[in-house]
Amino acid sequence: MATSQKIRVGIPRALLYYKFYPMWTTFFEELGAEVIVSPKTNKILKDVAVSIAPDEDCYSSKLYYGHVMALKDKVDCYFIPRFSSGGFGKGHEKNVSCPKFIGLAEVLRSVFPDLPEIIMPYFSTAKNNHGKMKFLKYCFSIGFKFTKNPFRIRTAIKKALKDQKEHYQHQQISVDELTKWERSEIMLNEAPNVEKGDVPLKVAIVGHSYVLNDPYQSIGIMKKLGSHGVDYITSEQMPRELVERQMDNLEANMYFEYEREIIGTVMHFLDSKTIDGILHLIIFSCGPDSIGGELCSRFSRRKPEIPLLQLVIDEHTGEAGLNTRIEAFIDMLRRRKSIKENKNKEKN
Repeated sequence: MATSQKIRVGIPRALLYYKFYPMWTTFFEELGAEVIVSPKTNKILKDVAVSIAPDEDCYSSKLYYGHVMALKDKVDCYFIPRFSSGGFGKGHEKNVSCPKFIGLAEVLRSVFPDLPEIIMPYFSTAKNNHGKMKFLKYCFSIGFKFTKNPFRIRTAIKKALKDQKEHYQHQQISVDELTKWERSEIMLNEAPNVEKGDVPLKVAIVGHSYVLNDPYQSIGIMKKLGSHGVDYITSEQMPRELVERQMDNLEANMYFEYEREIIGTVMHFLDSKTIDGILHLIIFSCGPDSIGGELCSRFSRRKPEIPLLQLVIDEHTGEAGLNTRIEAFIDMLRRRKSIKENKNKEKN
């Protein structure tokens, strides 16, 4: 594949892209390729995706088809890795990701044989005991498609891993930072729109990274909350040690890797009671979400002090109805907060 011209590598802006985009883009750019990422999700892309994707797929998987088609005539190849578990040379020995992530590249190649070449390495620490050596082998195998220089490939790997590590460090906060946020000493995201003298509500938004970071798919949930005076934290920002500590309390292992941070975040705030409410975004017909959503709902019923609102989203979700539920939820949180503050004043 190596030529004198830059090879155009297409990466769909969906699913695992939001977890690993620093590593993927840096790796190919360091190899001399031109990385082309599909546009942000919009209505046209969604309509195309829904018209060609299998009906039984979840909404997020359907959108992936639209992102692939948006790149079809603009790239020389796609990069669609099949991560069963782990992501860059390490992972849990038992936990796995969604099966859709594993089979998606093969399905696309089978259903749409006229697509450009799909680079689809398979990596699994849980099912195939893959480790760092297997990860490096894949990297060099892919790298030789773009350059014959092994030293350039090695440099690209090191730079990609460095950028990915920095991304995680920037994204995930420490326990101390979480404590400061709970005390309103720092802001983790954009400052909410609050009237003078008011104290912003504190809400945890939990969901998959490819939902939270896609404004179209999440129907702009973060901006909506900010405009209503809500200071939020997301599940992907949570300290990993607190999430894993909560996972150890489960009677059985939650083996869906990316569901763990959602459930762990909900469990932590139900225990700590340091926020006003939790908003859980669930994708319709997502297998892991159906399990995680039920668990979170049961835990919330056992510890109802922190309200939990679960919103199920699919391609038919209307923004008006969603706005009504969010506004009602925020109004309820404000009333509860006001009643609690008045009770505390009476005690003092």
